Amino acid sequence: MDTSVTTPEILTFGRFSISVAGKRVAINWPDETLKVFFCSLLSPLDLFFSWDRLSRAMWDEPASITSRQRMDERYTRPLKSFLIRELGFNPLITGSEGIHINQQMIHVDAFEFYSTLLAGLRLLSLDDDDAAHEKFSRADTLYTGIYLPGISGKIIDHTRNDLEALYQTAVMDDARHTRSHRL
Repeated sequence: MDTSVTTPEILTFGRFSISVAGKRVAINWPDETLKVFFCSLLSPLDLFFSWDRLSRAMWDEPASITSRQRMDERYTRPLKSFLIRELGFNPLITGSEGIHINQQMIHVDAFEFYSTLLAGLRLLSLDDDDAAHEKFSRADTLYTGIYLPGISGKIIDHTRNDLEALYQTAVMDDARHTRSHRL
């Protein structure tokens, strides 16, 4: 597969789906826990996850050599194999400190939403209201429903709540502010 031409698209708002060149992939996950682990890595609020954070999120225990080995056996290696089979490559970057998704190899709507929203807030702080409104409008079109509905985990639930709050305070407030100035 030529990854430079076909970038996998991951939708997280309103539903969870992964597609490559318009075709849905990763439909049948080996197990739900592996899916939750992968979806936890999709949080745009944390671009890097330490092994300690993941161990605490998955098992309520701090990272140790044993928990790291267990995580590698139960999640990391099976997830890499699954992603290679489904996507044709492995977008995970692992190291001694933690793991993250290579954002240059995939497109995640939540990453785009978050970066667009932050750009809008930055523009707003610079008093560039029109440009900020454009960013908030783009963020509004990306937010097509709650983040990863039907999938639950500590990191996912935290991300869902924070993205909903950001959406309400930035995007919806901008829309109300824009409407009130038009009246």
